[in-house]
Amino acid sequence: MRFTCPHCRQPTLSLKQKYLSGKWLEIYCPTCGGRICAQPIILAVLSFFYTWDVMLFGYVAAAKQSWFYLGVLLGGWLLLDLLNLSCPLSRMRPKDAVPDRR
Repeated sequence: MRFTCPHCRQPTLSLKQKYLSGKWLEIYCPTCGGRICAQPIILAVLSFFYTWDVMLFGYVAAAKQSWFYLGVLLGGWLLLDLLNLSCPLSRMRPKDAVPDRR
């Protein structure tokens, strides 16, 4: 499974690269070398739900010693990881690029 680079519009990004972009890491296109990241606003929302999932269901699972809530925690985590893979990619400027301040 390949994902499209937002710079060169070629399907060059692997599943691992796409997954890592959802973990607040920048990735580089192997073809054109462009810097790529996932949409920051969507990542912020996903990060909130990751934290909420672990804090709420992890606490309830520990307090009630329930396998059900642990299963809900893991199911929610997997669902958020699947949503992470559907997060759109964004182009980033090169690191050495200086914005024009006119």
